[in-house]
Amino acid sequence: MRDFDWKIISTLHATKNITKTANLLFITQPSLTKRIQIIEEELQITLITRSTKGVSFTPEGELIAKRAERILNMIDEVHQLIAEMNGGRTGTIHIGAPNSLVRYLLPEIIENFTIDFPQIKLEITTDLSSELLKQLENHELHASFVRGDIATRLEKLFISEEQIYIVSNTPIAIEDLPKLRQIDYSKEPTIIKATDKWWRQHFTASPDIWMKVNNGQTCLEMIRHNLGYGIFSDHNFFKDEHLYSIPMTFKDGSKLTRKTWLVYDRENLNNTILRHFVDFVKDKYAV
Repeated sequence: MRDFDWKIISTLHATKNITKTANLLFITQPSLTKRIQIIEEELQITLITRSTKGVSFTPEGELIAKRAERILNMIDEVHQLIAEMNGGRTGTIHIGAPNSLVRYLLPEIIENFTIDFPQIKLEITTDLSSELLKQLENHELHASFVRGDIATRLEKLFISEEQIYIVSNTPIAIEDLPKLRQIDYSKEPTIIKATDKWWRQHFTASPDIWMKVNNGQTCLEMIRHNLGYGIFSDHNFFKDEHLYSIPMTFKDGSKLTRKTWLVYDRENLNNTILRHFVDFVKDKYAV
C-alpha cells in the first residue's frame, strides 16, 4: 500500500464522509472511491459500508483505521529523522488554514517561506478554524492558522486583527438592515456569536436571512447580483470588488473584529521543520 492510502483511511475514519474526505485530501470523489476499492482488494477485506447517514467502518475496518494512525505516526517520525539529519531544511510540514486566509495571506506566507526553505514541502488542509483546531489537537497537523476567539491548551501566536464589515452591492444604511435580505454562509461559531451580539445591540427584529450558501466567495457572487447583503470578516476578502462596505461597531464605539492566530504545540518544536516555520511566521508576520 502507498503511504497516501493510510492517510485516506485515517481521514475517512475521522470524517465518516466521502465528500469531506475527498476535499480534505484534494482528490475527486470518484478517485477516492476507486482508491478505497483498491485498498479493500489488496487487504481482502471490506473497510466500510455506506448509508444515507454516511460511512460506517466494519470491525475489520476499525482495526485497520487504528493501525493507520500508528503507521502515519511512524512515517512522520522517519521523515522528521531525515529532516534532522539535513538540518531541518528538507521534509514535509502539515499546515492548516481557514478558507478565508487561503484567499489572500497564506499564498504570500508560503511564497516567502519557500524562498528561505526551498526543500521543505508543505501540505495544506483547509477547513473552518474550529475543525482545524480539532485536527491540530489530534496531532493530524503540525500547526494551523485559526481565526476568532479560541480556547486551547496549545501555543497561540497572534498574527492580526481584522475589522468585520457589512457588504452590499448598493449603498445601504445600518438602520435599514432588518428590512433588507441577508445572504449567510458557513462561518466560525465564534463569529456567529459575535455578530449575533452586535445585532441584538442594534435591533429587536431578527435578520431576514433568506439565502444560505456554503462559502464566502459564493456569497459575494450573490451580492454582486444585488440579491442581498452579507457580513465578512476582513476587507481583504472583497477589496477588489465594486462593492460597498460598512465597518461594524458596537454601541460603545468598539469595533467588531476577528483575530488570526498561528497555533501549534510547543512540545513539538523539537521538530526542526516546524520550528523553522514558526520562527519564520513569528519574525515576518506576528504582531
